[in-house]
Amino acid sequence: MNSSSNPGVSGCSPVSSWVARATVCLGLLFGAAAALSAPPPANTVIGNQASATYSDASGNPQLATSNLVQTTVQQVGAFNLDSKTTVTTDIANTKTGAAGATVYAPHVLTNTGNGSDAFDIKVDAASGGFTKVEVFADANGDGVPDNTTPLCTAVPAATCVVPPQTVAGNNGTFQFVVAYTIPSTATTPPTPYSFGTVAANVVSTSPALASYASTSAADRDNVNLTTAAAFNVTKAIGVPAVTAPGGGAWPTPAASGPRSSSASCATTWTAGLASTANCQYTVYTINVSNTGGAAGTLALQDTLPGGFTYVGGSAVWSNSPTAGTALTDASTADLGGIDYQASGNTITAVIQSLPVNVSQTISFVVLVNSTAAVGASTTTNTAKYNPINAAGATSTSPGTLPSTSNPATFTVLASYGFAIGTNLPTVSTAVTAKDVTPGNADGSADTTTRPSVIPGGSVSFPNRVFNTGNAPDAINLAAGTSTFPAGTTFTFLAADGLTPLLDNTGDGVPDTGPIAAGGFADIVVRASVPASATVGSGPFDVRVTGTSAGNPATVVDATKEVVTLVIGSLVDLTNSAAGTGSGSVAGGDLGPGPSPSPTTTNTTVAGTGTIFTLFVKNGDSVGNSYNLAASQSPSFPGTLPVGWTVKFVPAGAGCAGAAITNVLVASGAQTQVDACVTPPATQTPVTAQKIYFQVQSASVASTGAIVSDAKTDAVTVTAMLTYGATLTPSNAGQVAPGGSVVYAHTLTNTGTQSCTGPYTVSANLPAADVTAGWTTALYIDNNGDGVIDGGDTLLTGPIAGPLAVSGTQKLLVKVFAPGGAVAGTTDTATVTATFPAGAGSCGTPTATDISTVISGQIRVVKTQAADVNCDGAEAATASNFSAASLTIKPGQCVIYRIVASNEGVAPITNLSITDAAPAYTSLAGATQPAAATQCSSTGMTGTAVAYAGTPPATTVSCGSAVNSMAPGGSATLIFAVKVNQ
Repeated sequence: MNSSSNPGVSGCSPVSSWVARATVCLGLLFGAAAALSAPPPANTVIGNQASATYSDASGNPQLATSNLVQTTVQQVGAFNLDSKTTVTTDIANTKTGAAGATVYAPHVLTNTGNGSDAFDIKVDAASGGFTKVEVFADANGDGVPDNTTPLCTAVPAATCVVPPQTVAGNNGTFQFVVAYTIPSTATTPPTPYSFGTVAANVVSTSPALASYASTSAADRDNVNLTTAAAFNVTKAIGVPAVTAPGGGAWPTPAASGPRSSSASCATTWTAGLASTANCQYTVYTINVSNTGGAAGTLALQDTLPGGFTYVGGSAVWSNSPTAGTALTDASTADLGGIDYQASGNTITAVIQSLPVNVSQTISFVVLVNSTAAVGASTTTNTAKYNPINAAGATSTSPGTLPSTSNPATFTVLASYGFAIGTNLPTVSTAVTAKDVTPGNADGSADTTTRPSVIPGGSVSFPNRVFNTGNAPDAINLAAGTSTFPAGTTFTFLAADGLTPLLDNTGDGVPDTGPIAAGGFADIVVRASVPASATVGSGPFDVRVTGTSAGNPATVVDATKEVVTLVIGSLVDLTNSAAGTGSGSVAGGDLGPGPSPSPTTTNTTVAGTGTIFTLFVKNGDSVGNSYNLAASQSPSFPGTLPVGWTVKFVPAGAGCAGAAITNVLVASGAQTQVDACVTPPATQTPVTAQKIYFQVQSASVASTGAIVSDAKTDAVTVTAMLTYGATLTPSNAGQVAPGGSVVYAHTLTNTGTQSCTGPYTVSANLPAADVTAGWTTALYIDNNGDGVIDGGDTLLTGPIAGPLAVSGTQKLLVKVFAPGGAVAGTTDTATVTATFPAGAGSCGTPTATDISTVISGQIRVVKTQAADVNCDGAEAATASNFSAASLTIKPGQCVIYRIVASNEGVAPITNLSITDAAPAYTSLAGATQPAAATQCSSTGMTGTAVAYAGTPPATTVSCGSAVNSMAPGGSATLIFAVKVNQ
């Protein structure tokens, strides 16, 4: 789509009249409107690059980007064995068996750390106690081995050592059972007959070894010997071997699924009872066996947790004389061999005589009720039983039940739902925002109307997004069906109207960030219309569609934004001289674009460039030069997918051609250029990755406005090569006449092999700019702080290399503007790293630094400091902050410092700095700096800047309604976030 008349402006919207007069807003691209509440996995990188838009002394809008700061989350280890976090002699299981019998003791190792780790497991049997000890995997957690292949065997029983088991972090589990074989010659000893000590240890090579509070955990299994009855009880979800009550079919015994959405589901058995869209059922089977030396009475009791409701009349005993005969729920002898009753959510059973070496089952149905929590916290439980003869027990008086079965788990899956509606003039609710027909924006409070928009200007639509599901969800946002004139761009912003919403889910689409179940997030949709808009046309509307990240296939909702007028532009960008179809429909590229579908899709292998032919047609009455740009989204300036590069070259020059950044086109003429798009060598196969190309006039058209056009193409990557490197990021900044600006870059080896050296790095300027006096200097940023200091090295020749796999080289480019440079002039420095040709070459990755000459200039610098104690102490001293990467643990804090300085020669007005807590962090729990240092300024007149952003808010700001900052002045925002734990 065509961009507005404000070239290069994104991420900031006039939200009140004083801002509209002269807006300066610093939107830090930091993530979602709400921070992720879950602990971040190990090696998660939390970071952002700040952006700034403002009006200079001439009233021209400008864009600047700051350095990038990053924090890597350190792996922190923690685990438990059967809930034990240290070495204990606590009894996990008490099992009873006859001489010669094998008994099984279930165990669960849970990795509660934030990263995958490996654990050694061993069982030490008491000397002379058992003839054999084995360990088996029990993936389904039913308390019995999954198969007949042991993980370890000790004969005669001594120490059974299980090979290291890798367990996923964030509550991943490894379930296993220990099999103890009692000697056939065993005679009655003291109780217990023998025991086994089960121990788990973190492997010595664990990357998080030093962070574990305890690296070992242990408990015991006691085994008793008897010549009388000895019972074992296990519990599982599965298809019973017996028929359901009445001889019919059971509901599907799923081990996971949604909770019921209705509070009125049937809780009494009827033939044909089954799960529906509103009611979820499953089937539990309790298996009982006698491994002793005589028959006996077994007593057991199962109290269901709060997420379940027992279905009355659904229980069947496998030893019923007639198949499918239901047990009565009354407390009376039942079927001549079992005394069974169900009272509320508690079932109690007494099998009056269970023979030796016999197994029987009791199966029953439960409703997963509408209050069950997502996960397994309210749908996991164990049955209690007496492992020996319970003479005289009844269902009303079962006696002591000291043993427990294995835990049986039903996992409640999340269900997703949301509604997006208006936040102006009245706030919608989750009900009034909900579409009658999904995606139609036809709720009763589903339209936001703004009265007007100026040509080349922007208009903002406040919206509210409600999470009506039962789990956190992020809502992807897209501008859909629109009657706005082609060329309008739509940007999604946080509630402050300044901070762009990013892609927190990793699917390439901007989203709200995670919204808690039952919560909401406020967002702003900004429409930027072309500078060539015709006053008086309209009204226009756009349908903004949201899609659940949790269930994108079926959960959608929309809202409608309405405004007065917008139109197209005077330049056309196409893939062919003739063009194909409307630029706003299907895959067309004639007229204002970009189209929703690619016009051209090229196929290439990873690491190899592919050429797109582009034609730039000037439909204006005057000639013009057009700047060339590419992005992975319709927003410009934008970014490319990580590691991708785009180089514009003269027509026919191929990917080896010299890079160009603009093209001159006479009035009424058409000029061809080529774009070489190169995915990184490490790129996995991808189908139709969209690439948006844009041309934008370097000077105003005959209408007095900047004009532009964009189009959609795509690249399909078919394979992965071994060599590749990226040079990131591309930057935009400002510089005063005779001044300089420094841009930070990182050269990264993205391949699987080292990049051969020596390699060179250059910063090339357009010939006309060199003639005008623009110059550059290159430095190696030895300390990685993003600024030139005494420890950095001026680059005067090749870098020795090689650049190792995943290795990086920090670089700084200093661009000098001539003293006579005119405000509004732009310079593009193309920074290129050139590796030697041949085997091991990682190509010529490039980045661009666009510098705009201005009279009033804001420089945005972001730094950070680790606050491991979360006490805010580091905030008091500026020297504690740097742009260098940090490594930090969950539960620790990071303090950010953002300084916006006027480095120009004229005042700027109405400064406001904004920021947001990134994903996996929150303002809550972090000690914020003292009020005097949170928000401060020098060289500023008018209304004093003020801080806003008290938790539970997720955004912070430092600004005021009316202010003016003199050259040399600055404003500083300092705030802290805590990494989730």
